[in-house]
Parts: sequence; C-alpha cells; structure tokens
Amino acid sequence: MRRFILSISVFPLLITCMVFSQDTQHFYNVDKEVKVEGTIQEITMEPRYKTTAPFLIVSLEEKDTQKKYHVELSPVWFFEHNFYKGENLVVVGSLYSSEEGTQNIIAREVQLRGETLILRDKHGFPNWRGGQMMKRKGRRSGRGR
Repeated sequence: MRRFILSISVFPLLITCMVFSQDTQHFYNVDKEVKVEGTIQEITMEPRYKTTAPFLIVSLEEKDTQKKYHVELSPVWFFEHNFYKGENLVVVGSLYSSEEGTQNIIAREVQLRGETLILRDKHGFPNWRGGQMMKRKGRRSGRGR
C-alpha cells in the first residue's frame, strides 16, 4: 500500500517536470548570451508561445563559419523595421538548441543598417511587456536608447 501511495504522489511530479523541462530551454538565459554577425537567409512569422501573436523569425547564416541560426526577434506587431533577404544583421541574444538540433537565438538586440534595436532589457525581459496597448500609448518600441 505504501508503494502504491508513493507512486501516485510521484507520478504527477514527474509529468510536471517533463512538461516544464521542455519549455525551460526556450527562456532567455543571460549566461548563454552570444553575438553573431551574419546574412539573412529567410524571414518568417511563426507561432512561438500560446495565446500570443506570431513572432518574427530570421534565419541567419554566420559570416565566418557559415553556421545557421534561427533568430527569434519579437511579436510581429512590435517590430517597426523591415528586413530583407541577403541583408547583414548583428544579433546579441541567448543561444539554445532545439530538440531537432537547430541553433536558436532569442534576440536581445539587433544591429541593422547602422541602427541598434533593443528588443529586451539586459536581463532578457521583453520590451513588449504590456502588449499592444502599451505600444499605442507611446511606449518606445524596438529603438536603441
């Protein structure tokens, strides 16, 4: 009986750990911050988080190594700049690997055409906190300070 009670109480804990361990790698980690300079290969909009707008995703090929990265920038409504395939981009952000083995970067700032765009603060918290209503009320969005 004791073994049965123990297994019943441990099972939900294991399920919870499995579910949250899949998502934890996708959060901004300042200890894994990298700077990558490369050429834009592809621009897409993808759903990334439940109940949020699609995110602007850029496929970037690093200049020196030809490594390819998927760069998560921000919700599409937040971004006010256009990107073009073949354009140079410098990204500072948190590196993580997906289960498929692709290298991903959650961007904190990007340099594009000589302008630095700040997407997250130095701790990785997004500048779009508060949603679209904050943007409409005059909050600065995506511009370097």
